[in-house]
Amino acid sequence: MSDHDERLAALLSEAVSDVEPRDALDAIRDRSRVTRPSRRPWLFAVGAAVVATAAVITAIALATGPATPPHTTPRPATDVPTVASDTPSPSGTPSATGDTVATGIYYVGDTPKGPRLYREFARVPASSRLLAALELATQTPTDPDYRTLWPAGSFASAGVDGVGVDGQYSIALADASLHDRPAGMTEAAARMAVEAAIYTVQAAGQSRAPVQFYLGHNPIDQVLGVHTSEPLANGPVLDTLALVSLTTPAEGDTVSGSFEVEGVASSFEANLRWQLLQGETLVDEGAFMADGWMAEKLFPFTGTVDLTGVPPGSYTFLVETDDPSGGAEGRGPDVDTRTVVVR
Repeated sequence: MSDHDERLAALLSEAVSDVEPRDALDAIRDRSRVTRPSRRPWLFAVGAAVVATAAVITAIALATGPATPPHTTPRPATDVPTVASDTPSPSGTPSATGDTVATGIYYVGDTPKGPRLYREFARVPASSRLLAALELATQTPTDPDYRTLWPAGSFASAGVDGVGVDGQYSIALADASLHDRPAGMTEAAARMAVEAAIYTVQAAGQSRAPVQFYLGHNPIDQVLGVHTSEPLANGPVLDTLALVSLTTPAEGDTVSGSFEVEGVASSFEANLRWQLLQGETLVDEGAFMADGWMAEKLFPFTGTVDLTGVPPGSYTFLVETDDPSGGAEGRGPDVDTRTVVVR
């Protein structure tokens, strides 16, 4: 897949993962549990993937009406979902070989409002996209500013029963050690860990369906001390995700002449500030405009950084939300950074 296709896949994935379904918006905003009958994971089928692809196109148009779930018999929670190798990726863009898809993996990072979620993009096997994405969420992220709060091997399986927002994801834990909050983990961090799993599986499945956590074949009443007896909607976007998150450049990218910037943000009047730093020294700065603001979502932004006159070396590229008070009010801007190497 070309670099252009990779960027397109990432942006399409963002368009789905950051749009809230209308029929679930009230539940998500209230952070209420979704009162649906307990289900078990269902094996992905080619027909469901076709519907999912259509849902991506719909999400790009900002229309998120529910799809009709198929009449199928749910599978046990220990089943691993499989997809035919020629199934389109969640982004709607087939991979070069047809056996991997691009998806967002959510990690915890620090913001002025406490721990929030950032995401990196990765390619995972299409045949086990849900579990593969969750497994990556337990590994060390590329960006050193992010971290995982899940031990390796936390998840035994993952599946989905139904299609779109009318479906339900299931995540089976590997063992009972994840029932209670570990010593040293704050309640806020535990909530973000659970949210990271929810957002990751939703991104891989490309819908905002609720998530039920299991231990074996039975729902588990709590995970890391967070109540999970019933299926959970994802937390409100603006209270759960960092308010600025970079897609490109990736951490450690080598750039020359100029580089393209893509990401998502929610910022006052859609204004974003960027800086290029070498150590504490400001080398260059500028501004981007996001596609919007004042909505329960993150809006895409793009731009170009001109490197004319910038000597070769390692730099920190920083993007932050607008703080019109200059720090006099609130807790300050949200920030995301990348290390770039200029040739």
